Amino acid sequence: MSTDPVGEVPARSGSTTVVAFVALYIFWGSTYLGSKFAMASFPPALLSGIRFIIAGLAMATILFACKKLHLKDFANWRWWRNCTGAGILLFAMANVMVSMGVQRIPSGVAALIVALTSVWIVSLDRIISRAGAPSWSIILGLICGVAGVTVLGGPSWSGGASELSTAGVLLAAASTLAWACGTMVAKHSARPDSLWAASVMQMLGGGAAALLASTIFERQAWPAWEAVTPSSLWAIAYLVAFGSLVGFSAYVWLLSNVNAAAVATYAYVNPLVALCLGTILAGEAIPARTGLAAPLILGSVALMQFVRPPSKNEPPVAEE
Repeated sequence: MSTDPVGEVPARSGSTTVVAFVALYIFWGSTYLGSKFAMASFPPALLSGIRFIIAGLAMATILFACKKLHLKDFANWRWWRNCTGAGILLFAMANVMVSMGVQRIPSGVAALIVALTSVWIVSLDRIISRAGAPSWSIILGLICGVAGVTVLGGPSWSGGASELSTAGVLLAAASTLAWACGTMVAKHSARPDSLWAASVMQMLGGGAAALLASTIFERQAWPAWEAVTPSSLWAIAYLVAFGSLVGFSAYVWLLSNVNAAAVATYAYVNPLVALCLGTILAGEAIPARTGLAAPLILGSVALMQFVRPPSKNEPPVAEE
């Protein structure tokens, strides 16, 4: 995948662009709360496996029907190997870890922490490409990001027990590094020219790995069918249809038709959407410390935009 910023793009219908941005902001921002509802019945790895296998198969079916995919896009075993490796990091590790975090902390706080993913991506990309010493914005961005997570997961200001689960904060923070590593594997290894084909392979490979992990580690937590709540099933359907299919399609369309720096605003908006939805729909209490942590974390993401806007063919970095 290219690391060069996207140049100017042709003008498109304003209404279509607005709809795509709304879909990207709302649907990706709502996946954290959707996962929390789904986990009322399904353990994290099982949920991830079900979600991404269904999403991968549905995306492939739709794209084959629209002639956007062809069998030759899947003909190279090295593409499968590399995309499966990236999918394991993205969906069997990062997505599972952030889901485990959402079980312990408010979904909006988890979304805020996940915004740090772009900080890791820029930092790791410089290391892999041997771009030299980090710039001031990278160093300051890393410091701000770590400080924000420390504020969230550290002891409470009153000196008593933490207002937030430290384990939940650490799981969400670890998921950002796993997602960034998966992005690097996807970016720096051989893959098909079609971003759609690579995404399908990542979803199927990562989803299968998550199911295998769930079979080994979560088998006792699998729900009996009669114990599955309708709200959990609706949540999975929402995650597949709107989080993975519609949200990702909006992301790819915007990268092709709008300046990438504008698309990158989802990293700032999604946490705010998740915080609002978690408070309104799930009654999540947001600790006061979030008011200090949010500017630090979002500020770290903003600093990275001075280094390099997201490139045209980069995979998503915040839809966990």
